[in-house]
Amino acid sequence: MDLYEYYIYQNADQRTKDWFLAGSPFPIVGIIIAYLALVYYIVPWYMRNREAYQLKTFMGFYNLSQVVYCVFLIANLVKAGWRPYYFYRCVETDYSNDPKAVLMVETTWYLMMIKLFELLETVLFVLRKKQNQVTVLHVYHHISTFVIAYIYTKYIGGSMLTFSIVANCFVHIIMYSYYFMSAYDVPIFKFLVAKYKKYITKIQLIQFCLMMANNLLGLNPNCNISRPFLAMYIPNILILTYLFYDFYQKAYTKAKAAKAKQ
Repeated sequence: MDLYEYYIYQNADQRTKDWFLAGSPFPIVGIIIAYLALVYYIVPWYMRNREAYQLKTFMGFYNLSQVVYCVFLIANLVKAGWRPYYFYRCVETDYSNDPKAVLMVETTWYLMMIKLFELLETVLFVLRKKQNQVTVLHVYHHISTFVIAYIYTKYIGGSMLTFSIVANCFVHIIMYSYYFMSAYDVPIFKFLVAKYKKYITKIQLIQFCLMMANNLLGLNPNCNISRPFLAMYIPNILILTYLFYDFYQKAYTKAKAAKAKQ
């Protein structure tokens, strides 16, 4: 129990230890179990003899809200002092109660909240009877980003690693704008969606490469960045890169080759 108290509370960022969902890991574990139960058992059982929900209006609102929220996160980080050199320069976490330092860690908590909300996406897939989209890639991606956001809020709360937040937000602005446009039968939207669909996954892969470079630079012996966090985050980026690349190969490269043989 002493070790639990030390690692979960005493060794954590004292500014966030009492924030909603930033304390004990047990609620996080409970949310993940509930999420898996919903998307693999409860909601499929509920939808078994029902027609698929369309949810077009809700999805439109959801996609736009994601874009706005990502702009909000980037704006907050810039206001808190984030600059492009965070990508390559050693910037350690400021654990003080300076207003900018507090805004930085508050923004990581806001990130955790949106990653929690994004778990809803999988439930929406099942309600729309798109169970085929509940892939290992999709489920692992959502769970891992939620868990990492929790750990980041609880222990890191800043540093050069906030580059990953900015990069992810830029990618989500592009991605959810694409999702929004693809849902509506508007000529300019249809043109853009058809033209840029294959680039969405490429942009995500570029994002992972940049994140990896940023994390590896954080391993600088003279830079006081949490080694346990990097030891967890770097393998996760590698796993996501593999899963997204495998998806790209199956969805585009192999499909294109099969079409050429016809």
